[in-house]
Amino acid sequence: MEQHLEVDIETIITKGLNNYNIVDVRSESEFLHDHIPGAVNIPLLNDEERKIVGTLYKQKGPKTARLKGVDIISPKLPDFIKAVSSHNTKKKTVVYCWRGGLRSEASANFLKLAGVGKIFKLRGGYKQFRKHINEFFDDFPDSLKIITLYGPTGCAKTEILEKVSSEIPIINLERYACHKGSVFGEIGERYYPDVTQKNFETNIWHILYKNNFKGHFITEGESKRIGKVSIPERLYSRIKNGISVLMKAPLEFRIEYTIETYNPDNYIDNIKTSLKKIKRFLGGTKAAHLEQLLDKKDFETFTEILLKEYYDPLYNKSIPSCPDHEICYNSLDEAVEKVRVLYEKITSV
Repeated sequence: MEQHLEVDIETIITKGLNNYNIVDVRSESEFLHDHIPGAVNIPLLNDEERKIVGTLYKQKGPKTARLKGVDIISPKLPDFIKAVSSHNTKKKTVVYCWRGGLRSEASANFLKLAGVGKIFKLRGGYKQFRKHINEFFDDFPDSLKIITLYGPTGCAKTEILEKVSSEIPIINLERYACHKGSVFGEIGERYYPDVTQKNFETNIWHILYKNNFKGHFITEGESKRIGKVSIPERLYSRIKNGISVLMKAPLEFRIEYTIETYNPDNYIDNIKTSLKKIKRFLGGTKAAHLEQLLDKKDFETFTEILLKEYYDPLYNKSIPSCPDHEICYNSLDEAVEKVRVLYEKITSV
């Protein structure tokens, strides 16, 4: 069959991701691992089918594997075509697989035969998109300015970011990592198992892309590693050297907010498991006392001890000695308003 029209990832990104119907024909696990933002997953072969074909390829060669692929795909073609057609609006439809090879070529052929319309293949497939992301973080644009919020655990920095996000560009690293940035950070995070380094970076790139890769973004001062992912080196350096803002809230506020955030009554066993990871820092006696407090459901005392005797000394090492700005507050609303005012002040200069 004739070769299909192709489009490269740079063209799609330049013209706007939202201006295309992007169809990812890879398997569901490949899509979950990472994908082009806005793409819909309509697998030509699902995980199990891909495994069968891959095994045949290794054991009996490409011809046998391809014939098996045709056997598997043929009964599914009507549903596949119908699914793609349901997304086929006036926008151009682009299909892609891992390298822009057999799966996307076959998909485009089937769709053309069904009269779906003009179908484009993504040249180089997902691999070219990933190359674009790597190059972006290797050469992080100077047009992006960072305002970094610092402050001890319980200052509600992440929620403050979310509260201002409708008006101010933010980078919510903890949301993309599905992790609260502490030893207890994955507790209650439903999507933590699905996070990969690649989709973490793609989500960061996408929020910057939607803001044209320029302007002042507010983020939170984090360790380089958050849960199981790491902040890209150039971005991490920009965060560390950004405009620093120290957030200061009373201990009572921090205790209450931490309890609300972690909801310990539902995760006592998980908290005990995480507590073991820092037992050597706390000492056996203190760790045992904290477990007793959990059993008694004395979450206030438990949280106060952890904040004062573990987290605060640890966090004080990472807070700038002379921050550019300080914000003191007694409530979340007050903090949000003061961050808004400070942002306007910084960006109006």
